[in-house]
Amino acid sequence: MSRSTFPKKIDVFVELFDLPADKVSAALELQQLKQKTTLNNDEQNRISALSAQLQDYMITPETMNKLQDAIVEIEKFFDGNVRQYILEKQKEWDTYVNDFNYVGQWSPTAKYHKQNMLTYNGNLWLCIKDVVADSSHTPDRDADHYRQVAYKGDKGDIGLNAIYRGEWSGGTAYKAGDAVSIRASEPWNPVEMIFIAKKDNQGQQPLVDTESQYWLLYTNILIGTYDFEANHTPIHPNINYIQILD
Repeated sequence: MSRSTFPKKIDVFVELFDLPADKVSAALELQQLKQKTTLNNDEQNRISALSAQLQDYMITPETMNKLQDAIVEIEKFFDGNVRQYILEKQKEWDTYVNDFNYVGQWSPTAKYHKQNMLTYNGNLWLCIKDVVADSSHTPDRDADHYRQVAYKGDKGDIGLNAIYRGEWSGGTAYKAGDAVSIRASEPWNPVEMIFIAKKDNQGQQPLVDTESQYWLLYTNILIGTYDFEANHTPIHPNINYIQILD
């Protein structure tokens, strides 16, 4: 029979202390009495009295057995209750995670599960309940089953993580994000300018004297002796020109 009351109740254990100096003689007397093979009534009563006097300073077999029983009851409770609870919740979580995936464009004939993500009108939607879709209950009109989680933003500018394709050539088809160089002669004599394609194009040469709808200027600092202002020469609006004076 278990000495532990867990899990019906929380076990209570006696708090133990170090043996103080004034109890040492009593402890030695008790030890000597316990070493005897036979005891008379007075000695047995003395053992009982000393044990009561020293109970806050002794670890007895009963104390250890109760502690071991409590540990066993905790292990049994964890194995039979906590572990099973965790396993059941893990199954629920697996189902939840497996359903939390992108299933493509919304279809009026599809069946969607809770946590499915889909695209409708360019925006991202989340199913908050299982639903059988129909054309009369589109995601933007059915708040009971769909929740919008992301909006389609405006198209941004071309980033700088471009792919360099070498010197520009009129015969090469370029994709948005491709980078090319232009080697201009006078008055730069020569200088290599870097441009990044803003959209797919072919035969649209990047220009150093004007802005282009096809190309984004990447190199924007130019140094030379040429006087653009005095010679009324146009220059790309995003170029910062530094003129070297003699």
